Formats: sequence, C-alpha cells, structure tokens
Amino acid sequence: MINVSDQHVQHAPRSLIVTLYGAYGRFAPGPVPVAELIRLLAAVGVDAPSVRSSVSRLKRRGLLLPARTAEGAAGYGLSDEARQLLEDGDRRVYATAPHEDEGWVLAVFSVPESERQKRHVLRSRLAGLGFGTAAPGVWIAPARLYEETRHALGRLGLDSY
Repeated sequence: MINVSDQHVQHAPRSLIVTLYGAYGRFAPGPVPVAELIRLLAAVGVDAPSVRSSVSRLKRRGLLLPARTAEGAAGYGLSDEARQLLEDGDRRVYATAPHEDEGWVLAVFSVPESERQKRHVLRSRLAGLGFGTAAPGVWIAPARLYEETRHALGRLGLDSY
C-alpha cells in the first residue's frame, strides 16, 4: 500500500475538496459532513483550519451550499453551478475520441479597450477550454466543446461578447 503522506506532492486543500466532491460527494444521498471532509483530508496532511477555510471560500464562491445531514451534523452539498462545472469536466476528461467529421466551433468576439480585463479573462478561459487562435478575436476548437464553452462564458458573464 502507498502511504500518501510519504509523497512530496502537495495539493491545495480547495483542489482536494473539489476532487472529493467530484469523485464521491456529488453521488452521496445528502450533504457531506464537514467532520468527514476534515477526517479525509487529514489523511493526506491537510489540517482542520485549512479545510474549514477552503470550504468557506468554496461556499462564498457559490459552489458549496450549507446543509444539515440526516443526523443533524453540519455539512455541505454541491450547488447547481458546481454540478454543472463537474459535468462539463466529465465530458472533457471522459470524452470518446472525436470523429473526423465532428466539426468545429468558432468563438468570434470583440471586447472594447475599456473592458480590457474582461478580454483577458475571455481569452484565458477559451485557452483553458482548449481553443486556439485562428485570427485576432477569432478562436477555434472541436465542436464537442460548444456546450462547455457556452456554460463557462455564461457563468463568467462573458457570453454577450
């Protein structure tokens, strides 16, 4: 058996919590108790205050929703937005090989100079989704990324560009 604490790879508590919810928590019949998150992450060297802080940040971002378990313990469930993010990720990670005739999706946009920060976020998000630049303001990706892109840009309020 591998002792995870012997590994020298450190992951952010937030990333570990999202991974736990993505792999197990979203299929749980109710909210995941905070005490269980603390116990599970302690096994990989994350202390309780770090878990609580990360949970608080995920809650503030609207990804986790506070709820009581059937036993009355404090816990958290996934928001609809978080579920959508995980489903989008599943489609990317577990997608079958594309067909040669799959097609392409183009993202054509124009963001005013006065909104330069939004332009940067838009470009960064498209690159992160797997798009490449075809020309200034024109990005291209396999057609299978359309739905995920639509969701991502909508969440960020960038779909009007």
